[in-house]
Amino acid sequence: MRVLLLMASLAGVGGAERMVDSLSRLLSSAGVCVCEASFDPPGARRRLENDTPFYPLGHLPRLPLPLRAFEYGLTALRLRALKRRLRIDVTISNLWRSDLVSVLSGGPDRKIALCHINIIDNPDNRMMLRLRSLVAVTYRRCERVIAVSEPLSRELAVLYRLSPGQVGYVDNFVQRPDVAARIVDHRVRRIVWCGRMSPGKNVSGLLHAWRAFVVGETGAQLVLLGDGSERAQLERLATQLDLRIGVIEDRAAQVVFVGMVKNPAAYMAGARALALSSISEGLPMVMLEALSLGVPVLAADCPPGGVRAALAGPGLFDPLRAEAEPTSCGALLPVPSAKNPHTLELWRAAFAEALHNDERCQVWRAGALAQAARFSPALARDKWLTILGV
Repeated sequence: MRVLLLMASLAGVGGAERMVDSLSRLLSSAGVCVCEASFDPPGARRRLENDTPFYPLGHLPRLPLPLRAFEYGLTALRLRALKRRLRIDVTISNLWRSDLVSVLSGGPDRKIALCHINIIDNPDNRMMLRLRSLVAVTYRRCERVIAVSEPLSRELAVLYRLSPGQVGYVDNFVQRPDVAARIVDHRVRRIVWCGRMSPGKNVSGLLHAWRAFVVGETGAQLVLLGDGSERAQLERLATQLDLRIGVIEDRAAQVVFVGMVKNPAAYMAGARALALSSISEGLPMVMLEALSLGVPVLAADCPPGGVRAALAGPGLFDPLRAEAEPTSCGALLPVPSAKNPHTLELWRAAFAEALHNDERCQVWRAGALAQAARFSPALARDKWLTILGV
């Protein structure tokens, strides 16, 4: 069987890119012939290299809206030609624009859309609500729509009226990274955040929560891994909040903007906790990596519920929760917001627990390792091979 993993861009190291890389390795190890393609410029290199062939097909449409349909058609023709040349049996597209081009490309290959992030209440996915009818038609033309968590599959099924036999899920998975800790100075206790600095990740809320905690503290540092459209704005906000910005080696630095890194696990390995402040999430790879390293997780209990399902099991997510909910590996918290001081107080208390309560942290670390076992590559491999019919 020949499988093509399709992604808008593989030049970054975000959660979706890491998932494509992991799935590529997973299927290859099971004897499946895998290729990767993206809409990066010809000659581009993947940020996450592996042994599978890589085909950058050129940019997705950037013309004004009236001309964009024509350009999407040309992009689909390029993809169709590649699939014909490689004799592709199954195309697994990742994220909406790749899903659309995959369907437009036609051909005899089976089409599977792998959905990583939720739609409702996600400021990064407003277009998928505005174009709800188009998205629904596109997904109905796929053989399967697979979500990275069970709550996300329910959201997609309801939102786009997908039949139970068409929509399903395979939990994101992670292999425990074999890394040396980048953070080795134990005189400074650190909380790590990792992701794309976009509105949906709510780093501004996290900075306000950190400001509520760090006043009067010494030897505490918030390490931000990643880049994005909001980075300059977030650096200005940190300055306005009188947070000392510096580098990791500066013990007096309260916030460190590290930027994009190829191996975030090396930074998480030495942290007291991972913070997830997002307004919405599917099932973040970075959270699973933290669990596999035995790093506790302090997370916003955001929709559609994948974070909650991973950390606490069944139940309804509550982004406006009035109290923190302890878990075996950390805590579920409200989405932090400067407009709601009570949310900042709950985060302040969670930071204090993670950084000052060594006994509780040991319990959380053991719980994190136990939770990580639910997201093993072996379990995901069996589910994917069943979906592919291998």
